[in-house]
Amino acid sequence: MNRPILAILLSTLFSSASAQDTLLKQWASAVVTRSSEYGADSWAAKQVLGEPNTMTYGDNGTAWASATQNGVAQSITVSFKEPVYASAVLVRETFGNGFVTRIFAIDTAGALHQVWAGQDKTQPNYTVNFIATFPKTTYLVKAVKVVIDPNHNMSAYEEIDAIQLHGTK
Repeated sequence: MNRPILAILLSTLFSSASAQDTLLKQWASAVVTRSSEYGADSWAAKQVLGEPNTMTYGDNGTAWASATQNGVAQSITVSFKEPVYASAVLVRETFGNGFVTRIFAIDTAGALHQVWAGQDKTQPNYTVNFIATFPKTTYLVKAVKVVIDPNHNMSAYEEIDAIQLHGTK
């Protein structure tokens, strides 16, 4: 085989592989479902969509909060524009930090897979990007479900400003 042609083929092969392995970080684009929400506009589930817009710690209507301050576990499920092989989920916490208990990935067939469970050790008084990492999924992820403990801080609502999915194509 001609060397220049071989070089072009190898270059194309490696650039395609690296493009597929490029980390894609995307903010939630749609709310699939939520267990509850405090309001129809302020503190609504739709407040988690897109890039963060709550810059100060505290009770802000620009973040999602469940309908009640305390009680049973709450959750929000959001989807993303492009399915990816996921490796992390970022949850921007803006009030009552330390409340994420489980994260589920939802594949393109709609099946739920628990990808993270544990103790969220983020501290209050600051907006925090809690990042749950896990081994890269072997299936494409189109949505995630974040489960929170509303009893984590009995004197505060637990609030989420944004959710981001990390993965490769």
